[in-house]
Amino acid sequence: MAGLPGPRMDSVTRELVRDLKVGGVILFARNLEGPEQLWELTRGLQQEALAATGRPLLIALDQEGGSVQRLRASFTPIPPARELGLSATPEQVELLARQVARELCLVGINVNLAPVLDVARGPQCPLWDRSYGPDPERVAALGVAAIRGYLAGGIIPVAKHFPGLGDTVSDSHKELALADSGQASRELDLLPFRKAVAAKVPAIMTAHLLVKEWDSRPATLSWKILQEHLRQELGFAGLIITDDLEMGAIAKELPVPQAAREALAAGADLLLICQDWQAAWDAARLLAQEQGLAPRGLEAAARLKNLKETLQPGGAGLSEVRDYFRSPR
Repeated sequence: MAGLPGPRMDSVTRELVRDLKVGGVILFARNLEGPEQLWELTRGLQQEALAATGRPLLIALDQEGGSVQRLRASFTPIPPARELGLSATPEQVELLARQVARELCLVGINVNLAPVLDVARGPQCPLWDRSYGPDPERVAALGVAAIRGYLAGGIIPVAKHFPGLGDTVSDSHKELALADSGQASRELDLLPFRKAVAAKVPAIMTAHLLVKEWDSRPATLSWKILQEHLRQELGFAGLIITDDLEMGAIAKELPVPQAAREALAAGADLLLICQDWQAAWDAARLLAQEQGLAPRGLEAAARLKNLKETLQPGGAGLSEVRDYFRSPR
């Protein structure tokens, strides 16, 4: 899953979709100008993907709420998860997620990288405002409600960040986060993910997190964490997506292509490279040379194919998009 240079179907974007055949794309502010432009972009992306592979693209963004809300003007505002955790009911969170899902579907988005299931212990945690709070039962209840709402609205939700960044004080965008609770079981952090798996969440994102009690490798690159804990202990059979492999927690130690190789070997199915499209090409070339990873790659591709088969066909027309976003709500 790669980032794109800009808001239009330029030559770089076409090559990523048509020639590299990326499994998905992720959109940021640089790709977004408004509902009509976004509809045009996603429509063009899907046309290119279907012509090249016969399968649709996963088109994702972060529409969590609060400070992490890529679509703002004309779209329903989403309170920070911290605020929802203090006052909202699960029913209200589910209803809000349905509304957000409707708007994302209108403009051609089919994946929301949300909800955040990290159980933030306090303001020292970098995810404090992005977390539903310090109570794992509360985080689980609201997270599952959001998952239900997104699925009902036709959007693939991605629960993040496994196995939980709630007991950290370092920002993994800058450096490797260290789990600080000292709890070998991590049951407090795992509970929301257990409930999400039981609710059939289709995808989970990894954390660039070091859990010394579990492994000497970050979760994103750890076979033990992704296979023994997520697959076996929690029984998750869906798609594992890495967090951005260009983040400081990983990139300070490994070039992006090498990180992609190690993440795939560890059990990740979709490798997220948000900024440097050339790094996506380099990663693909390296993976193609790794014959020993071919079975793992086929397994990942099968999971990606299965997820894409759940995507709802069709989509809104441009006139419907114009009418919706011009109407007061």
